[in-house]
Amino acid sequence: LVFSGLVGAGRTEVMMTLFGAMHRDAGEVILNGKPLHVTSPHVAISNKIVYIPEDRKKLGLDLRAKISDNIALGALDMLCNKFGFVNQKAEQQLCQKQKQKFRIKTNDMSLPANSLSGGNQQKVVLAKWLARDVDVLILDEPTRGIDVGATEFIRKKLVELSRSGIAVLLVSADLNEVMELSDSLIVMQGGHIAAYFEDTKELTDDQMGEYMLGLKQQPAEQIRRVCHD
Repeated sequence: LVFSGLVGAGRTEVMMTLFGAMHRDAGEVILNGKPLHVTSPHVAISNKIVYIPEDRKKLGLDLRAKISDNIALGALDMLCNKFGFVNQKAEQQLCQKQKQKFRIKTNDMSLPANSLSGGNQQKVVLAKWLARDVDVLILDEPTRGIDVGATEFIRKKLVELSRSGIAVLLVSADLNEVMELSDSLIVMQGGHIAAYFEDTKELTDDQMGEYMLGLKQQPAEQIRRVCHD
């Protein structure tokens, strides 16, 4: 499910609310048919919901920490024994596995994360969260500001994850990315849902632009009915 819209449309706020990083004023979150009270990121993670933020340098990584430490951080609860000590052998195995799986280009996992290119930094963020069992993966502009090769790899990885049964919620303003990756699409404008499409095969760039700019909007009742279904 792709969330698209212009900057300021409210997409990031929705994602952060689903992850428990922002307070929910109204509505409810339903996961697997049951209401879920996501009061903090800890609650979200405990329910297998993870969030990859738009700003990887400030919110996604500790750039001064080792690459391996950044990856292990997402699965720290699984790497520690009951006394809180990290199983270093298990940590090393996990990091090497994630390095290969996400094709992180480095010869030394003990280097700081800021030694990597932007694309490889983003791969580390993905590797960190997908080191654990995930049911819902939320990504906010994951290919912004990275090279073509890393962009193609991440897009293919998202398709692979979706086909494996993980629910992927993707925020993107890149129309090519929206059309390539979306099974269904929500267009946001001014903090509201302007349109919801269960199928984007017949949707054109011009139509997308009209909804993003607020020139068109589906009837509220239609949006509620389709979203609920």
